Amino acid sequence: MTPERIRERLEETEGRVDVEAFVSALEYVRDDGRR
Repeated sequence: MTPERIRERLEETEGRVDVEAFVSALEYVRDDGRR
């Protein structure tokens, strides 16, 4: 799934998930795995 698609799915949760925090955590894990 692309980050954009994940963001769309999280927005469907109607505020039950902090979208920005979740996406930044995913990006951190992805970037960390590339080292």
